[in-house]
Amino acid sequence: MLETLQQANPGRLNLARNHDLFLLEVDGLPALPLPSPDHVTANDTISTRHRLRIVFPRYYPSMSAEVYLDTPVFHPNVHPETGFICLWAKHRVQTTLEQTLAQLQRILAWQSFNENIEHVMQPDALLWYAHDEARARLPLPFVPFTPVHTEAWVPRTMPMRRRLS
Repeated sequence: MLETLQQANPGRLNLARNHDLFLLEVDGLPALPLPSPDHVTANDTISTRHRLRIVFPRYYPSMSAEVYLDTPVFHPNVHPETGFICLWAKHRVQTTLEQTLAQLQRILAWQSFNENIEHVMQPDALLWYAHDEARARLPLPFVPFTPVHTEAWVPRTMPMRRRLS
């Protein structure tokens, strides 16, 4: 899947594989860099080139793939030291890798984030977002990757449960 996605996005995705780990260089993916320790707000610089590690756990797809940034960014759902990105409030077995990358784009551009305390790893980023001047800058503009399966790039809502009797 990643190889097909790389072919559909020449120059934007570069893939390397290492056992159960995929290394991905991504270009054109906007994100705010971590602020300096004495300055807790994001600056005007936007980084667009990132190196990702995608780790597939032993029981994938029953367990979600884990995505890490080699250089962490300023976002409530990105761990400032490890670069781990909390992509989902709840993992679903049906979630594809393409949907994972689409969600990654939405998160790094601040189009999507999870405010629940168990998913917040940078509280300062959430406090920064509460200010009007921060919200005026967001979401960051981005060009979605060219999809292999178009439906993967449309955010899904949970289907309504139907009563069977």
